[in-house]
Amino acid sequence: MTVELRHYEALHRMRAFEEAIAAAVVSGEIHGEMHLGLGQEAVALALGELRRPGDAIVSTHRGNLHALAAGVDPVALLAEIIERDGLCHGKGGHMHLFDPRHDFMTTGIVGASAPIAAGYALARRRSEDERIAVAILGDGAMNQGSVAETMNLAILWTLPLVFLVEDNGWGISVAREASCAGRLVGRAEPFGMPAQQCDGRDLDAILAALGTAVDHARERGGPTLVVAEVDRFAGHYEGDTDLYRPAESKRAARAPERDPIGRLRARLADAGAEEEQLDESERRARATVEGWFTAARARPFPDERTAAEGVFA
Repeated sequence: MTVELRHYEALHRMRAFEEAIAAAVVSGEIHGEMHLGLGQEAVALALGELRRPGDAIVSTHRGNLHALAAGVDPVALLAEIIERDGLCHGKGGHMHLFDPRHDFMTTGIVGASAPIAAGYALARRRSEDERIAVAILGDGAMNQGSVAETMNLAILWTLPLVFLVEDNGWGISVAREASCAGRLVGRAEPFGMPAQQCDGRDLDAILAALGTAVDHARERGGPTLVVAEVDRFAGHYEGDTDLYRPAESKRAARAPERDPIGRLRARLADAGAEEEQLDESERRARATVEGWFTAARARPFPDERTAAEGVFA
């Protein structure tokens, strides 16, 4: 299997993963808010391709795909999400995931991934290896003071840290243009921090931009800001009526020429890949995710007697 075919199948696994979770929300199997990364798969895939063991990733409330990219066990992840005894023994849910074996965690506090990732990065700066940390943020987090403060310290302390912004243009229901002055990529300039903006819908583009930032961090050159423009296919959370976005812009986001999967499929077809070959990749991806769900559903619900375990230090 070529690298691009492997990437194509991986994108489909991520898409199928999120779609299956969306269906479980509708069926009532999952309760509470659920934030999905449909349309943003290429960023997660690039992150997974560039990550090395020991790299720390701190994600957001929209972190399912980043967990897969970090190497988190997908069955344990799903079990946690569907309220079984999973990654965090049923206490975390999708917004509070933590996997110390893979140095991965999420936080539901907007902008909090930056200072937490800086802590990981500081520990890595003191080591003799090339491990790094990645702070994942949404465009809405870029107005948080904690993010600016962390950028300042990251430069002063030459931290091996990448600030990765998934800019889908919306902070919940508020358009970026109505809440963020200037260009997000320009937020790095006052600190003298290298910054790049790229099309996060295009796998090659995000691999190139993120790869440069990761290499800079590994070489102990300090932090970098990468702003990846993406599309959020659905509302802020599952069940969001999403009436604040124009219907045409939502349709355009799902068009094959913008969809990360559609773009890669067109490229593969132009390179001579057969339709059946591509369809078979999608079938394998969906079958893999179905297997993960079957295994996750076989896990028990958490024992109520363990409710207070691991909650307090």
